[in-house]
Amino acid sequence: MNHVFNFLFITALSINAIQGQNTRYLDPVFTAVTKTTVTYSDVFNDDYHKMDIYTPNGDNHNKRPLIMYVHGGAFFAGDKASQDCIDFCTEFAKKGYVAVSVNYRLANAFLFLTDKKIQLNAVLQSIADVKSSLRYFVKDASNNNQYKIDTTAFFLGGYSAGAVASLHTGWVTNETELDANLQDILKNGIKTLNGDAGNNGYSNPIKALYSMAGAVYQTSYISPNDLPVWMGHAKDDATVSYNCAPGLNNPLVVTLCGTGKMMPKLDSMGVKYDSMILETGGHSWPGLGNKGKDFEKAVIEIAEFFYPMIPQNVQSINKVETYQAISVYPNPTKGLIEIYQFGSSDLGNYRIINGLGQSVMSGFIGDKRATLDLSSLPGGYYKLVWGDPFLGIQTIILSQ
Repeated sequence: MNHVFNFLFITALSINAIQGQNTRYLDPVFTAVTKTTVTYSDVFNDDYHKMDIYTPNGDNHNKRPLIMYVHGGAFFAGDKASQDCIDFCTEFAKKGYVAVSVNYRLANAFLFLTDKKIQLNAVLQSIADVKSSLRYFVKDASNNNQYKIDTTAFFLGGYSAGAVASLHTGWVTNETELDANLQDILKNGIKTLNGDAGNNGYSNPIKALYSMAGAVYQTSYISPNDLPVWMGHAKDDATVSYNCAPGLNNPLVVTLCGTGKMMPKLDSMGVKYDSMILETGGHSWPGLGNKGKDFEKAVIEIAEFFYPMIPQNVQSINKVETYQAISVYPNPTKGLIEIYQFGSSDLGNYRIINGLGQSVMSGFIGDKRATLDLSSLPGGYYKLVWGDPFLGIQTIILSQ
């Protein structure tokens, strides 16, 4: 059994969280948010270097996690005010995060589509800009800390080009990882991986990543001990391939390798990840924002994946002697799943809960390992809830 595949840090949630009570960072505990637009660079003063900061109204917490959403648009289009950006940041701000939608430099569309060096330089520029925007908050935290940020809990990701930018920002940490061509583009462009967009002298810490319809230029960028990642991708995505193909399905654009190729590499490197793999949905499903059920599901799963990585939640987990972790494989599944309990106790009572919050299957497992048959259930998203007392939750995707 592959214990890395879809490995989930199990949280010390109350079972009431599933039955309707709100839990900060998982559920919308705030009803309204405020959006503030700022220029994050102290070098550039243009629309490319602005970001929208969403904060929950009435929140008095003084160490809040930050989640950044980087918009899509193929590196020559898009904006922080796209509907998916608004919906994502609003949802996470209501959960208690400081959520940020960030702009970054875009290339000329005609030149981008005809020159691979310009394409690669555009990715490098996005890295520089994203890092500068992260440093903006570290800089603020070291001064008046007006955003009340926990600088140990920065989460980064986005959609399409934004996901590509985020994955490279998080995983390419040394110039030696770049081939000679990219090193040359780097030296003639942003100069170093720290970039040219300012806020120098401050770090750009990242705790974990998420990717919606994203990819990497080289899977070799994935290394042992790399940042954990949540990935959502449709197998029929022709714009950013689930496997490896030229971006935009255009042979003049560099080849990118998507989630289907990243997962085996993540497995081999021992990097923790979770995934939401769709059979259909193309490339547009994240762009639908709250109008799309898969986008809404992604928001839920991303929040669940990041929840135990927020320091105060980890501290509360460590106080629970029954803290456990499990592996569920395969996931997605067509019916049968293998469950393995890494802790000392048995799995105990379990329930399978559908998307409406209804319990559709339950039982008792007096062992650390078990096989469940879900083939009688319709395809969709489910929650496996187990333990007595309650030990954890695992999202299961059932494809029929």
